[in-house]
Amino acid sequence: MIKYPSIEQFRNIVHKVRTSHDYIGKDDNGDPIYNHTKEYPKLKFRGTVKLHGTNAGIVKYKDNHIEYQSRERVLDLTHDNAGFMLAMSKLDLTALFADVKFEESIAVFGEWCGSNIQSGVAIAELPKMFVIFGIQIDNEWTGLNYYFDSNELDLLNTANIYLINQFQTFDIEIDFNFPELVQNQLIEWTNQVEECCPVAKKLGVEGIGEGIVFTSIDFPELKFKSKGEKHSVSKVKVLNSVNIEDLNNIQEFVEYSLTEARLYQALSYLKENNIEFSKKSTEAFLRWIFNDILKEEEDTIVKNQIDLKKANSLIATKARLWFFNHIS
Repeated sequence: MIKYPSIEQFRNIVHKVRTSHDYIGKDDNGDPIYNHTKEYPKLKFRGTVKLHGTNAGIVKYKDNHIEYQSRERVLDLTHDNAGFMLAMSKLDLTALFADVKFEESIAVFGEWCGSNIQSGVAIAELPKMFVIFGIQIDNEWTGLNYYFDSNELDLLNTANIYLINQFQTFDIEIDFNFPELVQNQLIEWTNQVEECCPVAKKLGVEGIGEGIVFTSIDFPELKFKSKGEKHSVSKVKVLNSVNIEDLNNIQEFVEYSLTEARLYQALSYLKENNIEFSKKSTEAFLRWIFNDILKEEEDTIVKNQIDLKKANSLIATKARLWFFNHIS
């Protein structure tokens, strides 16, 4: 069995990208070492509609035998999953695996959804369908757009098999230095999908949807989900909106206060106190920066109601990178 990985939340992906970016190896004890020496990346993500049904998969192996599976087990006709195996085994699946070269396996993952599978969503009013959202060839993800030609796709659609990107998609670039800047857009899109599911609407029914799954364009193993507050079956904590004006004020304050002159003054402080120019001195360097900004810019902080905790986090990141570049 080839399992489809669980989909994480936005905060989990932010943590994963940042820790992966900062990972530099292991110490003598085999423990991981992290060091933030350069800015985090900007990554493009594509959102597709999250459907409320049951996870399903069809896997073809090198000996040509095919397995039907749920998220947790291989199915058989006496232990099916909402009739998925029975429905799929009646179809000619030639178009699903047409002319694709592989060494070990092809796994086609999707949502088995529609009438009598789940309730409370618009797609429950539609006939049962299999909506494909991921394909692995020899355990490597492949793009849905490049897997099927138009004739194969027409055959699949006739059999109530669709690709999730045949429906509305949502493209966004996430700057992992300031990931909170995209939260309001994610919430807006998620609420739109919750109010009116784009998949159901395209297929002739209007009503509630579940949410969106975002997948990195360049690193498809990076996925996160966003669900709406009204979706009653959701156990996932929804994203909180953020005050973009406050965030912009913080960034402007950091640009205003963390000047080259102040950074060089911090270096002078280290030199005057015989503190070596090395990464071991980072804490002393940052402490001087924080204290000097607080002393010199207190009136600006108060007047503009700057959240100093958030500002200090950004100051520390930018000052640390500058320091490392000037001691290397």
